[in-house]
Parts: sequence; structure tokens; C-alpha cells
Amino acid sequence: MIRFTRRLLAAALAVAAGLACAQSAAPPPGTAAAEGTPDAAQVLRSEGTTMLVRGASYSTPVRANVPIRSGDRIRTGTDGRVQLRFTDGALISIQPGSDFRVEAYAFDASRQRGFFELVQGSMRAVSGSIGKRDRDDWRLRTPTATIGIRGTEFTVDHAACTTACPAGVDPGLVVVVVAGRVAVTTEAGSIEVPAGRTLRVRDAQTVPMLAQAPRPATPARSTRMVGRGEGAGPQRGPDGADGVAIHPAAATDAEPPADAAVGRR
Repeated sequence: MIRFTRRLLAAALAVAAGLACAQSAAPPPGTAAAEGTPDAAQVLRSEGTTMLVRGASYSTPVRANVPIRSGDRIRTGTDGRVQLRFTDGALISIQPGSDFRVEAYAFDASRQRGFFELVQGSMRAVSGSIGKRDRDDWRLRTPTATIGIRGTEFTVDHAACTTACPAGVDPGLVVVVVAGRVAVTTEAGSIEVPAGRTLRVRDAQTVPMLAQAPRPATPARSTRMVGRGEGAGPQRGPDGADGVAIHPAAATDAEPPADAAVGRR
């Protein structure tokens, strides 16, 4: 009986020693090697109420320098913001009240893919290397439409509400393109949105159409005069208005006011 007990104890100690060695050799939890998934992005900045959901676990708040991987979901509260830098150089800024997910991401010599989902809320994106070789390598899905890039900077605002929207909030999708172009596709059709334009679409069954472009501002008519000798009476400018005599060296034509950029959320 004593011999059997000693053998059992020795076996238990051997198993414990093996587990200890395995744990010391294993990479720490939360690293790419531990989970077998390469990093897609790093958190550059996080503020307010934020949450990172990974599989069945979650952590809050989202902390700076935390790696983001395929399948990760980031949720922000009414005061939350998270800024990500992806390994291809892309930047995505997730705004308050948003639910954003990295569906699938890869960037190496053999594969390039950036698939994302915005369930609700707002984000701003500046594209990186993914999508330059093949446009189909990058896409952003929303409940209303799928967005593809053409090398660009743009904002997306999706209100998940349908009928009971808060005051001042319209249901559906709003896309504002700052630079480049994006392609927006719903179940009813597809359209390209150029820089400086806005697209609004209510639901997935609506044909996407550009919002009406702002009318160009009319430049103010100049009433300034060409210089003349002292003591002379008032002269009229080209438009017939009385002007004030100025020295020719000080006469410069004012630039017409630039059109205002289209708004965003």
C-alpha cells in the first residue's frame, strides 16, 4: 500500500512538473502567438466608455497599444472614441455610439484583405495599402449597404433606428467622401461617390443616389477703383458703383469664397 501511494505521488509530481514547464514555455495570454491570429491593428487612442469583445470574452475599457485581430468587435458609449492603425497603414476612427467589427484582415506578401462591419454608429477611414492592388480586397458592410474603396478618405454614419429615431437623426446610411472615391452598393443598385459629395440612402431596398450638390457661391462684385491723381472727384468702377481711390500697388482682386465642404455627423 505504501509503495502504491509513493508511485501515485511521484506520478502526480511528474504531471505537475510537466504542466509547469508547458506554462512557462507558452506565450502569455493576449499575444498573437498564444491565439494563433496575427495582429491586424493597434489601438492608437481610446477615450470614454469603450469595450473590446473577443469571442466569448470582453474587456473594458479598450486600452491604448492593445492589438486588434480578425473577429474583434469594438463598441463605444455615448462618450467613447477609439482610433486604430492597421498594419497596411490604414487609419480608422470609431466615433461615439458605435459597434464596429473586424470581419477578416490579412496583410502579407501572399494575402491582402480588409473586411469590416459597422453595425451602427459612425467612423472615419483613411485607406492604406489594401485595396490598391485589387479593389475587392477592401470592403465595409453596414445593414444598409456595402462600401468599397477606390483609394480614399471618407466618413460613414449609420443610424440603426427605423421609425423611432431620436430627434434630428435620419434612419439609414450617410457617406461623405473627403478624398478619392467610394462605391456604395445596396440590394437595389450601386453608385460611385466622388470627393466632396455626400450619399444618403434610407434602407437596403433603396437605390443609392448622391445628395444634391451645394450651389456655388456668387463672388462679390468689386467696387474698388484704379488709382488716380489726388484732388479728383469720385470715380465709378466697372459695375457703376462709386468707389474709393486706392494706390495701384495696394489693389489686389479678392479671391471668391470657396464652397463649403459637405457636412458630416
